[in-house]
Amino acid sequence: MNFATEMIPMPIGEPKASHGMVVLGEGTVYLSHMPMFMDPHAVQYVLEVTLKSATGDARQIYADDRRTTGTAVYTLAPEPFRISDLVAPEGQEPKLTSFTGTLFRGHFERGGTEILDPVTVEVQRVINFRHFDHHASRPPALNYLAFGKGSELFLAHWITKAPDFDHHIAIRQASGNGGTVLTDDILRKGPRLEIAGRADRPADRLHESNQVTAKFLDGGPDGVELQLAIGREFYEEEGDLATEMHFH
Repeated sequence: MNFATEMIPMPIGEPKASHGMVVLGEGTVYLSHMPMFMDPHAVQYVLEVTLKSATGDARQIYADDRRTTGTAVYTLAPEPFRISDLVAPEGQEPKLTSFTGTLFRGHFERGGTEILDPVTVEVQRVINFRHFDHHASRPPALNYLAFGKGSELFLAHWITKAPDFDHHIAIRQASGNGGTVLTDDILRKGPRLEIAGRADRPADRLHESNQVTAKFLDGGPDGVELQLAIGREFYEEEGDLATEMHFH
């Protein structure tokens, strides 16, 4: 197991809570937290996971359902847990390496359909983990976190402060990069990319079929310009991140 994280302390006495997640990928499955600007939900994290179920091959059941229905949004409603239990100081094992939940086609709070209940999630890697800093400044340009493996590459909007937006979209490297820069080794670290010519706001978010230029802000080689072709949009949410205090 590998855990690449930014260790920012969680509140003392953090309660257990249900932390909904967006489900991405088919060959490899990723879970991305659906955050809010209130503790204990004020954390952005992306997990690489495996899915298990007593009813069969959970990953295959999920992937077949996605291909058959063509649905973009899949979500997971997990059992209550403490987010801070997903990470630990270097050299130590996290308290939480697996948990159970219910897998939904669609948004689990907005009429989604149960696909697997229960499903066991085994965490293989914490790609990114950071608690929001309420004193942070919004970046001047549009920022995304990159992750994925092989031909399945994704971006998640880098969330900073209210009002903000959660956004997940597929990408591929366009020709002209002079080789594959977004390698599996780089993507496993969750590099942050800056998109040229776009402000960090919902109106300037990436859209399907866009062609954009990006550069590494961290986690990748300096001075490299990436040419990215934007693929399918899987999830976009503004309401849950509109204010510092938002309750379900």
